[in-house]
Amino acid sequence: MAIDLEKEKKKNLKLAIGVAAIGIFFSVGLYVIMFALMFLRPGLVFSFMPFPTLSKNIAGINNRLYVISKEIDFSGLSFENKKEPKEKFMLSILDDKNPDSREIKPFHSFTNDSKKIYFLSEGFFRTFDSVQWAETRTGAAGKRPVGVISPEGLFVLSGIKNNPSLNLIKDSGISSIPLPEEYLEDKNKKCSTQMLWFQGRLYLFWPSDNDFYWTSYDGKAWSSTESFAQHGPIKAIADDKRIYLFYGQHSEQMPSIYFTSYEDGSWSEPKDLNVQGLFIDWSPIIHQGKLHLFVRSFSSETLYTIENKNAVSPVRVGSSFFGKGFFRKIIVLLILSSLVFFFFIYLLSVFIGKFKLKTWQVNSTEYEFASLFRRFIAKVIDTIVIMIPPAIVIAYFLFSQDFWTNPFKLCAIGILAFIYLILGNFLYHSLLEGLYGKTPGKKICGIVVLKDDFSKCGLLAGFLRNVMRIADNFFYYLVGIISMSGTLKWQRLGDIVAETVVVREKKK
Repeated sequence: MAIDLEKEKKKNLKLAIGVAAIGIFFSVGLYVIMFALMFLRPGLVFSFMPFPTLSKNIAGINNRLYVISKEIDFSGLSFENKKEPKEKFMLSILDDKNPDSREIKPFHSFTNDSKKIYFLSEGFFRTFDSVQWAETRTGAAGKRPVGVISPEGLFVLSGIKNNPSLNLIKDSGISSIPLPEEYLEDKNKKCSTQMLWFQGRLYLFWPSDNDFYWTSYDGKAWSSTESFAQHGPIKAIADDKRIYLFYGQHSEQMPSIYFTSYEDGSWSEPKDLNVQGLFIDWSPIIHQGKLHLFVRSFSSETLYTIENKNAVSPVRVGSSFFGKGFFRKIIVLLILSSLVFFFFIYLLSVFIGKFKLKTWQVNSTEYEFASLFRRFIAKVIDTIVIMIPPAIVIAYFLFSQDFWTNPFKLCAIGILAFIYLILGNFLYHSLLEGLYGKTPGKKICGIVVLKDDFSKCGLLAGFLRNVMRIADNFFYYLVGIISMSGTLKWQRLGDIVAETVVVREKKK
């Protein structure tokens, strides 16, 4: 039957305009929905993002390790009602088959002995002994309280920057303890003041400028203040024999955690623990008579045991950014969004197929053009094949204990992966289509690339049609789809330039 090509061209032109309108409407609709969600349900959007916890520490009581964390809760976030995200405090058992995770009331700081955790807030403190909670109201806990447990009671330092006060809370009452003059006169002291109880004395540590100061109280008077150079954040802890200090120091290559101890009136030489990574923070802990260091890097949370001034036996206990819950959310989101997009492409393919010429006859051979949906599925399969190698490499580094140990190497990996995806994608399609007329994706979907006279494609045509993907990819491949709709032989821009077509493969 003779085909009226002029009539087909006019019909295809109208179809291209209609497809453009549908694509623009669909794209605008998605953006409208996205922005509506951002303003009306921003908490739902932010809940899928990998926000790390603001702080995370470990406390050991009654032979159990508890993780104490402060996170951002976006569930109540709303621009319409001017609701802001709030801090959420969580308490959970570390590395337990049935972790008892619970939300707890806000607190400013905590301290613990082997039996209880003390959560300090302004005007009160709460205790937790693995089973029960108890609350004690007291005026001795002022603003920004920090504390330490001792056989004599609970020492609480409040108002660290302005008008600081130190009190001892005992069953018999509250005793006020005068602070050392050097501490009171130091206008540069920061809120990171720490207290320790060691061998019958209360130790006070505080940073100021580039030094770190410390003094001790024997129940009657403070000792003379001593100092040493401060290289970074310092955290202190003590057992019955020693005081241990951990501090960060940035070298020319990577940050390191150093360790020193105080025994018999002197400090040991600082020792690099060789803990690798770009750290968010770290916390020392004494549990069951052993010294541990809980380290949070950007990819993992690791518990080290400190033996002979070395960090040994690392045990990965969690993930800062990419937890299992986050991956589940992302997988669900990807599946749902992919199903919606696949369904839209399928409907658009059916719509285009109703108005276009589906076959072309050359001599006695009839060729059927590949539908939009088949070409789309083939592209998806090929994209998955191309992404497997870099995905394996990135996954290896992502879940490796040494992930984030060298930011320059990580940057190089990211750049190389990007270059691979650009060049690899181009060469993959160009060579396979030029030599064989099809990629694995096209083979599975039963379609093949030919010249527009239906002869073999060739390398030059393969390279030309894939160079033009840059233009066809505009607006999420909408330009390519409009071009397919408006041409007699279902050609995207790359096909027009390379003089190629994509048809159903002939069955042998």
